[in-house]
Amino acid sequence: MIKPFLIILICLPSYLLSDNSDGGFGSIANDRNEPISFSSDTLSFNQETGTSEMKGSVSIVQGGTVLSSDYAEISFNVDTNELARFYASGNVVLTSGNDIARGNEAIYNFIKGELTFLGEVHFSQSGSTVKAEKAVINTETGSASMTGNVQTTLLPTKQEGSGE
Repeated sequence: MIKPFLIILICLPSYLLSDNSDGGFGSIANDRNEPISFSSDTLSFNQETGTSEMKGSVSIVQGGTVLSSDYAEISFNVDTNELARFYASGNVVLTSGNDIARGNEAIYNFIKGELTFLGEVHFSQSGSTVKAEKAVINTETGSASMTGNVQTTLLPTKQEGSGE
């Protein structure tokens, strides 16, 4: 009966945090083989509906990558035990190395390979930032689109020997 829940615990962070093999965001690419830990104030699991809920101080850690939120729900196909969707809300923060992604909500669709951040989205990577109301990232290709009052600040790269 608990088998699908164990599959979620083992597989979720690998799907959610590691599809960027080029290491474009923090240490995600290097973390995919690291141990995974989950914590929350409460955890409930419903085998019949294929859902698991974590409430209060949710934290999913794999290596140097951490996803935290106030609430998280994981859905899986009850017939195949395959993960279908991950939803997090309330103070959603994904950190990996020095890179940070924030939003009011995050949705990962395992079938489409899309990670969507919604509401007051803010990405910070190597000092450069992007702000928007919505960001959709294709975890297979690494392509991303941002919509809703998009603001970008890019820091120039320092050139060796240029005195900067």
